[in-house]
This record gives sequence, C-alpha cells and structure tokens, in this order.
Amino acid sequence: MTSKVLETNVILLTCSLAAAVFLAWSAGSNNAANIVAAVVGARTIKLNKALLITSVFVVLGSLMLGSSVAWVLSAGIVDVGSIPTSSLIVGMLVAMLAAGSWVLTASLLKVPVSVNETVLAGIIGFGILVDPSSVMWGQVIIIYVLRFSTVPLSGLISFLIKKFLADYLEDPETTSSATLLSLFLISAFTTYLTVSKLLGVVLGLLTALVLSTSLLVVSKVYVDEKSIDRYERIYLYRNVFSVLIIALMSLAYGASNAGITAGPLLKIVTSELRLANESALPALLAFSGLLISLGIISWGRRVVGTLGEELATLNYSTAVVTYFSASLTTLVLAELGVPAATTMAVTGSIIGASLAEGYSAVNMRVVRKILTMWALTTPACVTISCVLYWLIMLVT
Repeated sequence: MTSKVLETNVILLTCSLAAAVFLAWSAGSNNAANIVAAVVGARTIKLNKALLITSVFVVLGSLMLGSSVAWVLSAGIVDVGSIPTSSLIVGMLVAMLAAGSWVLTASLLKVPVSVNETVLAGIIGFGILVDPSSVMWGQVIIIYVLRFSTVPLSGLISFLIKKFLADYLEDPETTSSATLLSLFLISAFTTYLTVSKLLGVVLGLLTALVLSTSLLVVSKVYVDEKSIDRYERIYLYRNVFSVLIIALMSLAYGASNAGITAGPLLKIVTSELRLANESALPALLAFSGLLISLGIISWGRRVVGTLGEELATLNYSTAVVTYFSASLTTLVLAELGVPAATTMAVTGSIIGASLAEGYSAVNMRVVRKILTMWALTTPACVTISCVLYWLIMLVT
C-alpha cells in the first residue's frame, strides 16, 4: 500500500513539473507582446533584439523580485487549510494544466491574454469542485472588478494624453522631453511594482531620476562628440528609450509573473518533498523565469504582430503614450493590492491612443476577437480545471 502511495506521489510530482514547464513556456510566448509590441510596431527597435532583451530581464526580475505573486497564487485564492493535502496537490496541478492549455490556445489564435487570470480561474475551478466555501470569494470579486477596469481606465488616459498633447508628442523639438517624462514615470512604476509601499515609492523615484538623467547626459555627450544633427538626435533618443523601456517592463513582468508557475508549484513541492517554503521558492522562481524566457525567445513573436500591427498602426508617439498610460494604470492597481494586469493595460492603452486619431485607426475586428477571448477565459479555465480534477481523482 505504501509503495503504491509513493508511486502515485512520484507520478503527481512529475506531472506537476511537466505542467509547470508547459505553463511557463506558454506564458512567455504569449505575454512577450505586452512588453515589446508598441516599440516594435512603431519601428524603433527590431523584434529579435527586443525579444532578447526581454528574455534576459525577465529572468533577472523573477530571481530578484518574484516572490510576492507566488505567495498570492499558492495561498491567497483558496483557503488551503480547509482542503486536504492530496486534493490541494491535484488542484494546483490541474490549475496549471488548465491555464497552460488556454494560454496556448490564445497564442495559436494570436490573441494576448492575462496569464495571471488563467491561473486564478484554474485555482477557482478546483476550489469550487472540492469545497466552494474554500474559495475566498470577496477577494476574487475585488480582483476581477479592478482588473477588468484596467482596459477602460488605461484607454481613457491614453486617449486624453494623445488627444490633447499630440502636437507636443510628435514635434521633433519636444520628443526628447516626452521620452524623458515617460521614462521617469515608467521606471518609478517598475520599481514600485517590484518593491511595494513606502520603500517602493522612494526607490522608484530615485531609479526614475537616475535613469532619466543618465539618458539625458549620455545622449548629450554623444551628440556633442559626434556633432549629430537634431533628427539623428531624435532617433538616438527613441532607440535608447526603446531599449530602456523594454528592460524596465521586462524586469517588472518577471517580478510579477514568475509566481504564475512558482505559486502553484510551491504548494506541490513543499507538500511532496517536505521542504520549507523559504528554501524552495528561490529555486522555483529561477525555474519559472528561465522557462518564461525560453517561451519569449522561441515563440514570443507569435502575438506581437496582433498588438503591434493588426490592432492599430503605431508610431513613436503612440508607443510613448501606451507605456505611459499602461504604467500609470498598473501603478494605481498595484497600490490597491491587485496583481498587475499588463496585458489589459497595454491593450487598452493602444486602443485609446489610436482612437484619438480617429475611429478608423483601430481595427475593430481585432478588438472584438481579443474581447471575446478575454470573456471566455475565466469560464473556460474553470471548466477545464474542474474536468481535469474530476478525471485525475477518478483514476487515482
């Protein structure tokens, strides 16, 4: 009997690791678009270069700052104390499988989705089947309401900025100032998101000041030494801005999304191998970050075209507004304790900034396709999770 239980546990652990690989790779391949689509679509940086920078900084973000989301996804959605350990292990396994399956489906359809939402829905699915009262419904409702407010909020901000500051953003004489202003906010947002509360505010402002000043000084020195004319200077600002913004957004993405895989896997590994959470988490974050990075490199281009080209025709000013608005929106949500919904923030910002140029600037067919996929995400992942949980429990 003991031998059979051990064999079952080994199988579950092996399947869990495989599911984690699948989910992390799928997450990277789909969500790379959130980070690079706007600048790639604006033709300020090459796609391959953007994906390479993204993959490196996602790993750094996951290793240095990725623990908070892992704790939320491992214990903050369902009351783990009220669920038997064996059921919890199977539940986390099916949550990863359900999420990975849906994210892969979205990537095949070239649609960006929130990977955090898919995992959240997967955990809710098995929680409903095991014990509906174990699901922390109050917290779940708040998270969903605030996350789905991201699209209209970021869209409204980007629309207003683009509508009333279009001349300023597109004027070659002021483009460097717009770049510095955006970089300041985005670097502050990135640091705040990865640290939190008062320390995050202080470090965020310091980081923003250092990066913005560095960009200004380095560019000025380079211009003086090379006697570059104003149009070459503008190109330099745009290129440097693109690299820095990708690095910053990737760092934040790695910090907030490494827990997508590490969270559910943390509960499984600590239960099966009897490891302390604190000792297992760093290795799992590294594992998650590397696999997300692999997904970005190998298939990240799949969804980039949808946000960067098909949704709307982007230019540099639209890219600046997109990142500015998405960062501001996500910063507000982070202050409210809601995990960053970068997919929704970036998509909403692109739509809003493009609508400022006219209704015809946005491909409404693509908008409908994205919104339909988002609407189906939660019910689909909940259903897949329930079915997989029932099947696994039936055969074990």
